[in-house]
Amino acid sequence: MSRKEIHRHDLSTNEIVTRYATLDIETSSVDPEEGQTVAIGIGTVDVLDGEMSVDVLSYGSAQGSEKALIRRAFTRINEFEPSALVTFNGEWFDLDFLDGRIERLEFDRKPTLECAEHHLDLFLPRKQKAETAGVKWPKLETVLSSHDLSVPVTEWRGQELTNTRFGEELAPAYLESVQQGNEARVDDLESVIYEYTATDVEANIALYEADAGRQYEPMLLT
Repeated sequence: MSRKEIHRHDLSTNEIVTRYATLDIETSSVDPEEGQTVAIGIGTVDVLDGEMSVDVLSYGSAQGSEKALIRRAFTRINEFEPSALVTFNGEWFDLDFLDGRIERLEFDRKPTLECAEHHLDLFLPRKQKAETAGVKWPKLETVLSSHDLSVPVTEWRGQELTNTRFGEELAPAYLESVQQGNEARVDDLESVIYEYTATDVEANIALYEADAGRQYEPMLLT
């Protein structure tokens, strides 16, 4: 595995797909009006052919162009021609954020994610179940643990990297390094971004495979 570089219709939870893509984004803010896309993790799975890949496209690898980053990610997924898109809370965050950024970036020709029309958000049925039971919405880490899957932890500066720390600390440092052309610093921070994003992408895959009742051996969730 090398470092390289919307609305939707939810599939029935009973409909099992064998060729799908997944994505996970990292941003400098949860608000598309205030923040920007820093990295987009992409996973592609073809169960019948026994193929799976995880990749992370970064702002730096797109030469500091968020437009190029989003377009490259969408093109990568579209070229795979998945029958569905699988996410965890993608409806409320990842896809919604990307929609917002696409509007604000004013593309000459708006990129589209074709498989988003067949979207399975693994969070939504769990959210609905939690609301019915009157309990808190489940976090990804909690859901992974319920399937005996490892919870990914990325460390940065001696502490666990969280979404809050990513947006408030790592993202600003990374974006500044890209703008300054500090290649050594960019490479150092991108290694952290890659690990953080890639493990979330594989978490989506592992969770969907567990929900589908299929055997799956994680590469990164150790």
